[in-house]
Amino acid sequence: MGFFDNIADSFRSAVGSVDDDLLTTGTLGRADLLGVDISSTTMQFGNSLVERKCTFSLQVYLQSEAPYAATCVQRVQEIYIPQLVPGQTALAVRVDPADRSKVAIDFASAVPNVTVKSGEGRDSAKWILENGADIAVVLVANQPMGLTSSAGDPVQALTLTVDKGAESYQVQVGNGVPNSALPLLFPGSKLHAKLGDGPNDVVVNWAKGARA
Repeated sequence: MGFFDNIADSFRSAVGSVDDDLLTTGTLGRADLLGVDISSTTMQFGNSLVERKCTFSLQVYLQSEAPYAATCVQRVQEIYIPQLVPGQTALAVRVDPADRSKVAIDFASAVPNVTVKSGEGRDSAKWILENGADIAVVLVANQPMGLTSSAGDPVQALTLTVDKGAESYQVQVGNGVPNSALPLLFPGSKLHAKLGDGPNDVVVNWAKGARA
């Protein structure tokens, strides 16, 4: 990147403008909105709607890649800001193939379904299911994530209570759920699961069905 490219990037960041080339040629991906920092900087062109500069914290998902955290600075029409709810909003994004840190929200595109890369070694669902400790969990809530696991199953965001008696605790995890297990997705469903190295490394063992 040359000197003038750096100046252009700095100016765009200062006013929240988006690189048109990135929106045109960037790799289409999906992002979960983690946070929004709303600045006092606004711009208006003619009689168009007022746009406000915001800094977005994102969890980015690209096809067959591991998810990662990123931020982008971008102007958004003020009337749409209340719809951007951290923890609830999914967005279409464009990512620079040569620099994954360069991300822009693509409000003109539909949010894609993305197949995520499986974890590796002890962090993988496969390893945890084969080697983890048996635990009992109770499903509190679930929500589709718009993702597909490497095994081809839709990924659900699961809120689970890990049943450990007086030491029970709650976790939120993303697990692939095969179609055969969909009848088990209801609040209060008692399930078999495996626990990996950390308290949040929980994978539901759908093959064992419901607990009695």
